[in-house]
Amino acid sequence: MHILLHFPELCRRWLVFNFVGIMGIAVQMAILAMLISGFGFAYFPATALAVEAAVLHNFLWHERWTWSDRIAACPRGFFSRLLRFHIANGAVSIAGNLVLMHFLVGKMGLPYLFANAIAIAVCSILNFLAGDRFVFHAVEPLHPKGASKMHDKSNRMAAGACSIIFAALLAGDLRATAAELQPQTLKAWSNYVGRTEQRIQSELSSQKGFLALDFQDAGESARERHAVLSGEVPVRRMITTTEDSGRIPVPHGMIHHWRGSVFIPEVTLDFVFSRVCNPGPEDTSQEDVMESRILGKYPGELKLFLKLQRSQIVTVIYNTEHVVRYRRHAAGLASSSSVATKIVEMEHDNQNKEREKPPGHDRGFLWRMNSYWRYQQVPGGVIVECESTTLSRSIPALLEYMIRPIINKVARESMARTLQAMRGRIIRSHQLLAGISGSQ
Repeated sequence: MHILLHFPELCRRWLVFNFVGIMGIAVQMAILAMLISGFGFAYFPATALAVEAAVLHNFLWHERWTWSDRIAACPRGFFSRLLRFHIANGAVSIAGNLVLMHFLVGKMGLPYLFANAIAIAVCSILNFLAGDRFVFHAVEPLHPKGASKMHDKSNRMAAGACSIIFAALLAGDLRATAAELQPQTLKAWSNYVGRTEQRIQSELSSQKGFLALDFQDAGESARERHAVLSGEVPVRRMITTTEDSGRIPVPHGMIHHWRGSVFIPEVTLDFVFSRVCNPGPEDTSQEDVMESRILGKYPGELKLFLKLQRSQIVTVIYNTEHVVRYRRHAAGLASSSSVATKIVEMEHDNQNKEREKPPGHDRGFLWRMNSYWRYQQVPGGVIVECESTTLSRSIPALLEYMIRPIINKVARESMARTLQAMRGRIIRSHQLLAGISGSQ
């Protein structure tokens, strides 16, 4: 009831708090950039100094605006409030930002300004609670009778909650910094992949359809097929579940599962599949493939080396090896699969020479990668569908709600880019072949 009575005031205070916070962000970012770019500070001490400047800036504005009504009722105690502000908001901001920057920059390799923006967002909620319940709580007008004891109790609860949340954040960071592929993570991945491949095999042998888009609601299936044939590249997130439709838990890891489709006009399945089974350098040429070569070729299978570069949020280079298997089904239908048997992150030593990190003991951006392809001849061309599953390290819970959308956006764009690149390569190869045949 006490919270409901003061809800409009709480909302006003929250809006003002965030406005002050935005100004503080500008101060923190400017000082951080100045210290690192202008004076050559390392990101760790530069972060501490930038945060302290923002803390002082925010405190003065909160005194004169956010909690000005409480200050007017009890103007004395400026230095005690400043001390409490540093103990509460300052400690959360400095310690929280340092922990998060250590994780995001030091371990994940994110750009320091982008990482700092995430750290600021996480700490802002804790800062507001600390300010409202601990720093500026000394006088609160129009308290109902007996509310002071309830208020003191809520202060203690808020302080305890802040401590628990920050401890959880720190524990999550320490757990995540290892970035080591755990046996239970690998077991969960194997379970997920096993169930995914079981479903795919069932669909490939079904009489009801062939592409994955066929095995959904009839209306949705028709809309997606129409979009593909119209030249779009629809991409959607996939989830493999347990037998009772529950989520498959992946301790210390995350599985990213996406599916996309593309229509390649004026080509035949025979031509497309010949490029899949006998790839040349041009067949693997795309933005994130730095180098490729065939390591071995066998009936219905080949072993492929790819040097990959991922450059969305942070640039990471991998040496990877893949086993690619391909097969024909009924007339006009074919499929292939690619399973990465080796994924190692590359780094540069003191002599700037490239070397491989131990598999499973890197930053954990990519530990496993499988892709499953289907090819269907349709009037006017071929529909190509790709389903991709990858495994990476987990993200601390307090960061996931901010970082997960970024990861999903990158994955969606990567899938669309891969399919569009494939369509472009196939069309160019087909036109080149047609031109050569026409000139003879």
